Amino acid sequence: MKKIAISLGIIGVVAAIVIGATTAYFSDTETSVGNTFSAGTIDIDIDGQNPWTETYHLGDLKPSETAYINFRINNVGQNPVNISKKLYEVQGNGGIEIYDCANIGTVSSEPECEAEQILTHREDDIQNVTTYDLSVEVYTGADVLLWWQTIYSDAENKSIADVYGTNGGNYVDLGMIPVGGYMLVTQSYHLSGDADNEYQGDGLTFNIEIKGEQLNQPGGATVTLEDKDGDPDWNIIQGGAQGKLTYQTKGPEFDYSFTASGLQDEDYQLIYYPDPWTSSKQVVLIGASMTATGGSINVSNSVELGMDLPNQSLDANYPEGAKIWLVPTSSLSGSILSWTNTDKFLFETRLITYDDTDL
Repeated sequence: MKKIAISLGIIGVVAAIVIGATTAYFSDTETSVGNTFSAGTIDIDIDGQNPWTETYHLGDLKPSETAYINFRINNVGQNPVNISKKLYEVQGNGGIEIYDCANIGTVSSEPECEAEQILTHREDDIQNVTTYDLSVEVYTGADVLLWWQTIYSDAENKSIADVYGTNGGNYVDLGMIPVGGYMLVTQSYHLSGDADNEYQGDGLTFNIEIKGEQLNQPGGATVTLEDKDGDPDWNIIQGGAQGKLTYQTKGPEFDYSFTASGLQDEDYQLIYYPDPWTSSKQVVLIGASMTATGGSINVSNSVELGMDLPNQSLDANYPEGAKIWLVPTSSLSGSILSWTNTDKFLFETRLITYDDTDL
């Protein structure tokens, strides 16, 4: 019994030592006070109007004549903004269903009356014979031309219905406007030279909507990469190869996914192309090389760029935005890009920004 009591006493001492050790420690406390964050604004005006109340009248167009609707979109918010445009409630007005040339008051003219009698139907689809072109220029707040592209050229002979749908409603991406910058939108409406007498006196009405959105949407920001014909107009080649980059605008690594179609089956590389342009250029590689199979690419990745986009020390476009391209690896020697195989390049349709939070 005596030995047991001694053992218990020893255990009790040990227990007391352990308890004491767990309650004694070195410490230091620092406090950061007054931390804040704010929600930036997305706001645009058009030709100084906010809200936009302008009404455009294109006047009396005859076949082969052209009219313009041009305007300036200003980014008056606190964040870069992606811009898209649509026409909607597109309605043609072609007269009445039954044509009586004896009563010329029911149609616009005798030639139209005769043409409509031959066709025996109402012509109210003047939007299908009105071709359309659209181009944009983006400027910094200091009136420096930053970026431009032609989205639809007059050589493509795209009708309003081709671009916006039969009754309108399809959005067309115009590009990104940096904070304090602005975009000049040039669009022309051509009444086709093939518009015959049945279109005399016909009319067309439509509404225009301009939408400004933050870069980062649920799931990430997006930029479409398109086949373009290069300097000076950078016409998008409609129906050519196309890619879509989805990315997070802020984070310790550049998280992205990329899909493409219509490519040649070979290896490609996503790159960041800092301006100014030179014929042999040091670029920044984004991720690893990708192989197109059946003309398609579908990858996701997260890479440490070690820089913001655009990069202050590399890019003449800093801080407004960065250019992301897809190029064949055959045009690269390491990270040096040569101006070869440009028919296989996919170019940005808007500038992007990325904040590397590890810097």
